[in-house]
Formats: sequence, structure tokens, C-alpha cells
Amino acid sequence: MKRVWLFLPIIILVTLLGILGWYNFTKPAEFAPRAQVGKALPERVLTDLQDGSGQSLRDIAAQYDQPILVNIFASWCTPCLAEHPYLVDLQERGVVIIGINYKDTPEAGLGYLNRYQNPYARVLSDENGDMGLDLGISGVPETFIVAKDGTVIDKITGPVLPETLEPLYEAVKSEKPLK
Repeated sequence: MKRVWLFLPIIILVTLLGILGWYNFTKPAEFAPRAQVGKALPERVLTDLQDGSGQSLRDIAAQYDQPILVNIFASWCTPCLAEHPYLVDLQERGVVIIGINYKDTPEAGLGYLNRYQNPYARVLSDENGDMGLDLGISGVPETFIVAKDGTVIDKITGPVLPETLEPLYEAVKSEKPLK
């Protein structure tokens, strides 16, 4: 009987580890918060990297008579560099993209765009990450499809890739969420 009591803590520990392991392998692989989808863009003034003026993302979206993309990027972000050619492709096809340089210095953001080509109609600075919090991002890059009225239609967590390029283009042109 004493031996059973000696092994009880080990049995409990193994059982607990088994339950935690099962949970870890059955939970969704990626956390992608989508709380902003269906809502208006947050009202926050950001600094324009080109002219230094204060700009509201909602006001910028209202200036265009078509849906736009809002892309969160950083010069230190390797996946951002991987998606960059696809953003240039979208820009060349007439998609308006507003860039938000996230948790980065303005100098580094402008240097990145000078080095790799600027696909953005406007580039705003979110040096402290406040707009990222307002948008509910989980990291960079993230891209939002925004309707003409400033409502977020859909969100892509992670980089735009070759397999998401055409569906993204169609979603922007049709003003509908990705399929």
C-alpha cells in the first residue's frame, strides 16, 4: 500500500503532462485575431513618413473611390521582405496600398522603401505600436482589406504569398472577404 502512495505523484504528473500535450497538439495552429473585421478603422492620427504631417488612416481611406489595402510592415521583418514583390505587383495592377511602418524608426522605414521599391500610396509611422494594438495585430506583416467607407472587410495574418496574391486581388476589386 505504501508503494502506491509513492507512485501517486508521478502518476498525477504524467497524466497532467498527457492532457497538456493533447491540448497543445489539438488547438488551432495559429492565433489570428479578427476582432477588427466588420468594424470601422480605428480613429488614430499617425505621422506620414514622406511629409511629416499627421494623418488619420480613416481619413486617408475616405480619399479613395475604391477599396484599399492597409499593410503593416517593418524594416526588420524578414517575412515583410518576402511579401514585398507581391505588394509591388498589386500596386502595379492598380491596388491602392497604405503602409504602416510598425515599431520601427522613420529613417529605417524610408531606407527599406528606398532600397526595395515603394509600393505604398502613403506610408505612416506607428513607432510605438499603438495603431497595431488598435487594429489587433499579432505581428508583422498583416494586411487589411478596407472598404471605401473605412470598414475592414478582411484581414491576412502573415505575408502575402503567391497562392494568396490572386484571391487578395479579387477580394479588393470585388470589395468582398477572401474565400
